[in-house]
Amino acid sequence: MQKLSTLNVGQANHKNSGKKAHVEYLGEGGFMELKSNYTPKKIVNYVSSGDSIAHSASSQWYFAEICEDYLDLESFESAPEEHIIDYGDVLRWCVNTLESSPSARLMLKEACAQDWTVSLDDLNGGEYCVDVDQKLLIIDHNGLLPTALGASGYFRNATLAMLVKALRDIWQEKRHGGFDEQYSPDNVLLMERVRAADLDVLLVLVAWELRSEEYSDLWRHLIGSEIGDIAMSFSGYLEREPSSAFNGLALRNAFKQWFRDEARINSCDHDALEYMDDVLNSSVLRNPFGRKKPTKMNVEILSCLPDKTAYLQGYGGEILSDPSYAMVNDEINQTHLFHIMYDLEATIVENVPFRDAELARKIFPIERD
Repeated sequence: MQKLSTLNVGQANHKNSGKKAHVEYLGEGGFMELKSNYTPKKIVNYVSSGDSIAHSASSQWYFAEICEDYLDLESFESAPEEHIIDYGDVLRWCVNTLESSPSARLMLKEACAQDWTVSLDDLNGGEYCVDVDQKLLIIDHNGLLPTALGASGYFRNATLAMLVKALRDIWQEKRHGGFDEQYSPDNVLLMERVRAADLDVLLVLVAWELRSEEYSDLWRHLIGSEIGDIAMSFSGYLEREPSSAFNGLALRNAFKQWFRDEARINSCDHDALEYMDDVLNSSVLRNPFGRKKPTKMNVEILSCLPDKTAYLQGYGGEILSDPSYAMVNDEINQTHLFHIMYDLEATIVENVPFRDAELARKIFPIERD
């Protein structure tokens, strides 16, 4: 297994094993589900500058184990400090809280069935990392001891939010894997944006579902966070159109809001470009990327919810045709992308780039024994 560059959110990537995935599509307003046979690519992006986090995490718990150990939420919040023994208690509180959300409950059920484990560790400011090969999820504990983490409402809900996004990432990994072997670098950027937006949209949905079940702390936490505009866009649309809770329009509106923040887009592009650099550096192929362009179905399938409805269903074509979803406005990211595209086209011999491979062989002939 290979450790790659530092990212804000850990993402593991899959390689297409040659077996085809297929989509169940039941028409407008119906269901959409991807069934895939992707195999692990064995490349994991850890959020750390030190040794492998998977080995440094002190304790790991199976999701199935945590889900079985019920922890009374009220007693947890009001318990004396000495009652909180380890990070497992914090994770049990998170899992028990998420059981009240229909969407989160289905993602937890799949994580349990797939024998995923979870741990808390210091990720130096990152959110989480996913080790697909080991089926290990590591969530940042912000450098706090278990007692301090459990006693802080802010950090407790921050941990809850990170767990939701990580569960969605695991859900997506099983169905889609990475995009690098399917699409060209510019299209990888677009698909990574769609996927990053989906993580925040799902977090908003779960927080809203918990709010409906009388746990509103996570919703209030999101309102004051960097994705507060997405949460407000979602709730505002619901207030104007109550039926949008059932037809996906409120979620689609939240998805659109994600793209109205240049900082979010630039950060996502930066991480995706750093990842593509790692793919280039670790591959023996001149061009390890695919050549496909995403279809509207490829885009829409990323929005499939755990109940198999897709909130972007019928909207994929607009995303692909609207330049605002794919345009790279940040000059640094533009330059970075151009360099990657150039490296894919150039033949480099003795640190000299050539556009023509034949010319490179003439100037630097291969020595034969």
